[in-house]
Amino acid sequence: MRTKALFLVLVIIIAVFAYLYLRPQQPVLSIDKVYDVTEVGETVVINVTLSSVPACGGWMLDLVWDPYIVNLTTGGPNSTLPISGGLPVVIIEGPFLKKAGSTLFVINSANNTRGEAVVASIVSSQGEGARGTGMILMLNFTIVHVGTTTIEMKPPSPTVLNQSFIVDATNHPIEHIEINGLITEKEPPPFWAGTDFQNTLIVGEVVVLLAASAIVYQRTHPRPPKSVKRRAELQPVIEPEDQVESD
Repeated sequence: MRTKALFLVLVIIIAVFAYLYLRPQQPVLSIDKVYDVTEVGETVVINVTLSSVPACGGWMLDLVWDPYIVNLTTGGPNSTLPISGGLPVVIIEGPFLKKAGSTLFVINSANNTRGEAVVASIVSSQGEGARGTGMILMLNFTIVHVGTTTIEMKPPSPTVLNQSFIVDATNHPIEHIEINGLITEKEPPPFWAGTDFQNTLIVGEVVVLLAASAIVYQRTHPRPPKSVKRRAELQPVIEPEDQVESD
């Protein structure tokens, strides 16, 4: 009985680990978080990364931030003029989508007054698209006032054409998770507050719970010995008889 119980616990533990680590990952679009930014005029690089994507053929991002805290860096050899006009800004396409072939990269608009940029890229050649994980965009910001601002996707609106999306090689939308970016003067949180640590902690708690359940089961269900004589000696312990006190 004890062997069967241990085997069952082992199977459950293996199943938990297999589910947590081998399940297909949903695509994630994440924006960098930068901490401890305390100098006005300091420049900060923010990368946008796409991970666990099966096949990406293009994307468009409508990014917003607090223009009181940061502005897109303007001028310089790496700057590009938005097609809608204005000052040239430092927004550079990342290498990820280029793995699928040549791309058409455009900065549709970049407005430091309202804190918004619309950027897009699409693979110009036919193919299956870019797979896996990689950086799709790099933005350079200049600190205007010390403080905190998120860098995030603009919420969808039925009255606005600019929407953030990711498409596959056949131009079908890819469902994904979005993780906002951050620029702040605050220090980074402790490592135990991170998502990876929390996930590891949950797995550890599950394993400890299963192990504790196995121990409790073994203690409450002792395995009868094979020896008949020894079985008879331990019979009162395994199945104690009711004792009635007599006067």
